Amino acid sequence: MADNAQSNNGFLYFLVGALLVAVIGFGIWYFAGQPSSAAGGDADLSISVSEDGVAVDTPDE
Repeated sequence: MADNAQSNNGFLYFLVGALLVAVIGFGIWYFAGQPSSAAGGDADLSISVSEDGVAVDTPDE
């Protein structure tokens, strides 16, 4: 009976790992297609994180 519980835990770990890989893969695929603000595109919102904290810049209109 203990072997059955271990195999169920193994399947659960496999399932969680597969979902994690799928989410990370989708995030890379989605954001790789987005134009970068460093590439000369005009960004509506700029967020930078440094040792001083988080800075959020919005365009002045």
